[in-house]
Amino acid sequence: MSYVLGIDKGTTTTKVSIFDLADGRVAATARRPTQSFRPRPDWHEEDMAGTYGNVAAAIREALATGGIDPAEVAGIGVSGHMGGLWAIDAEGRPAGPAIAWPDGRAAGLLDRWKEDGRVERLFAISGNAPIPGLPLVLLSWLKENDPDFYGRIDKVMLAKDYVNYRLTGRVATDESDLSFLPCDIRSRAPSRELFALAGVEDSFDRLAPVLGIGEIVGRVTPGAAAETGLMAGTPVVTGAGDAVAAAIGVGALRAGQAVTVIGTSFMNNLTVDRPLLEPEGVGFLFLMPGGRWQRLMANTGGGSLCLDWIVEAFGAKAFAGDDRFETLEREARAVPPLSNGLFIHPYFNTSGMTAPRHDPFARGSIFGLDINTTPATLVRAVMEGVAFSMIECYGALDAPVEEIRITGGGARSRLWREICAAAMNRPLLVPEAEETGALGVALLAATAAGAYASLDDAARAMVRIAGTVRPDPRLAARYADAYPLFRDLGADLTPLYKRRAALLDRASRMKDVP
Repeated sequence: MSYVLGIDKGTTTTKVSIFDLADGRVAATARRPTQSFRPRPDWHEEDMAGTYGNVAAAIREALATGGIDPAEVAGIGVSGHMGGLWAIDAEGRPAGPAIAWPDGRAAGLLDRWKEDGRVERLFAISGNAPIPGLPLVLLSWLKENDPDFYGRIDKVMLAKDYVNYRLTGRVATDESDLSFLPCDIRSRAPSRELFALAGVEDSFDRLAPVLGIGEIVGRVTPGAAAETGLMAGTPVVTGAGDAVAAAIGVGALRAGQAVTVIGTSFMNNLTVDRPLLEPEGVGFLFLMPGGRWQRLMANTGGGSLCLDWIVEAFGAKAFAGDDRFETLEREARAVPPLSNGLFIHPYFNTSGMTAPRHDPFARGSIFGLDINTTPATLVRAVMEGVAFSMIECYGALDAPVEEIRITGGGARSRLWREICAAAMNRPLLVPEAEETGALGVALLAATAAGAYASLDDAARAMVRIAGTVRPDPRLAARYADAYPLFRDLGADLTPLYKRRAALLDRASRMKDVP
């Protein structure tokens, strides 16, 4: 029997899954929490060596758990969260801590770019509404605020690229991650103008070489084999950024096919056959295989991240037990829809909002809190708030959405899937594989290994749809009635987000005041 191995280096969890090469069934999975550090408010960093150590440990566990002979692994693909900054020095060592995409240190710099027109120009070239954690923005911030770190940088890469580097010894990135550097989205190539716009033209040649999505980067080195349990010489493909990998992993390769991912952030991704930049200044545009693009309307403020925070802050005891997830699902299902008029805007992450509006200062809100509110009420309200943001995101797109497939860690919740289907008032397809990002890069590895003639052939053989969630008409009517209030509350809060950020900025400069 032959297998392919997919690695999904996530913001909160790193997953390694081994798939049967013939039908895509999962043979083994292992997970490790992603350890992050927040040395200052709104900062989000990782130790690069420690992160790779977790990846290596998860690979060893997956091989052992599945009883997989490493010689039977035909290829390896790596997915990783997009954005952030992973940089090495001339000796191949980390130039500093990895800065992850939710990092908000550059929000003030980005605000200046918005005022002087650079954000508008950046979007016109790249199709990406910049967030503070965009690599180009972080490079500019480092040059201005930490020139020592900036000066040590020899090569700029992204999260999955560093894993590939440790596995193969080769420095490279791919088109999908290049999209969010960002790049010239029409020519599908790095843009000197963007580097100049950011004031970091001297870093243009520091960018890792760009390969095609799914192209072989190299082969597992003897050293990496000893660390991971893999066989030296196993081919490793570029893989793809997580949003693109998830679309591949559910088979959304054709224009009009969409995938909603309830992950740390909440991504609503539509495959298109042209570079779609409308609505202007909002969302992201990524490069897909086969000369296609992916228009991504993402609530980067949070998907499952918001739910995790609610559970930890308000419901640790309420949802205790051997199977916390089942308890959470049962208790939230017992809560009536829109209980007591509670609304939550799911923008808890420090990256703010990128769709349906671009606002790096946006933050979460709880509206309608009273003495009848319970932890289960808050959980259901988060699920509903995320679903309402799904309406906003797809509603802003000027392109046909023929079908939506729903996946991600949060989509394991049947209740959450039902809420999303009702909010959208349309059926949602549910892929069988939970780790669709890992499966997506495994499909790339299977194709590169020659097991399939094309990526489409690999998807037909290895992507399995488990079922369809159809909207409950009564619930859909309730949500259609409630959505305008959610929308209008968000619009009213928009001018207050910036005032909050200014207040915090003033407070940070008054630390000596008692």
